[in-house]
Amino acid sequence: MSTVKERLIEATFHEVFTTGYSAASLSNILNRAEVKKGAMYHYFPSKKDMVLAMIDEKLEQRVEKRWKPVIDADGNLIDVLISIIQDTKGFNLTEGCPLGNLLQESLDQDEDFANILNSILDKWKEIFTKTLQKAKEKNQINKNINIVQCATFLIASIEGAILLSKKSNDNKDFEDCMIQLTNYLNSLRK
Repeated sequence: MSTVKERLIEATFHEVFTTGYSAASLSNILNRAEVKKGAMYHYFPSKKDMVLAMIDEKLEQRVEKRWKPVIDADGNLIDVLISIIQDTKGFNLTEGCPLGNLLQESLDQDEDFANILNSILDKWKEIFTKTLQKAKEKNQINKNINIVQCATFLIASIEGAILLSKKSNDNKDFEDCMIQLTNYLNSLRK
């Protein structure tokens, strides 16, 4: 059985992911978590603090769970990256990316949100940078590739493709973008 704090974090994730931070209803969060407001205040002084905790726990975990195993993968790292981006079931293409959604909504509105969201983006970029560095060391990609620029491009491509699919409500946009991203990744090979 989950704790009150865990239920609040999970309910906050679902509410913010489906409605956005600004429209997120504290009442809906409390109802979903089956928690009274007084109990919430025992853990979080405000909705903002609850959302920040949710970002720290849930969104960072999502990025690490999806992408960090690539670094430790056996075999060709480009093949591993391609297999992940081609797995459309692994992405929520109708509601978007929780991280991307919050970045669009909150990054410029609040310094605390900006700091934590940028920190997660930096960790994601670091994962891709380490993956590409390892691919270089394994002689799987060209040595002249700027891996930091490439990592940034990969994140922008994935997030942009998810956004396009969410906007059009059509997986084809994502799939088309991933075909082109696959072509790009294949062009890095040695």
